[in-house]
Amino acid sequence: MRKIIIAASVLGTAAAGVFWYMKNRQRADQALNDVKDAARNAYHKMNHKAKKMSAKAQESLA
Repeated sequence: MRKIIIAASVLGTAAAGVFWYMKNRQRADQALNDVKDAARNAYHKMNHKAKKMSAKAQESLA
């Protein structure tokens, strides 16, 4: 009886650990995607500003 209770506790703990891991993995993946999106948006914005400034510099030299 005692061994059955210990085995059930270990199995339940393992199942809870797997569930917790899967739940947090999705949240971590979402956070990483948010960071990637923010970095991509910042890159595009800076690229746009750099092209705009380059065009203004070319106009002022011409």
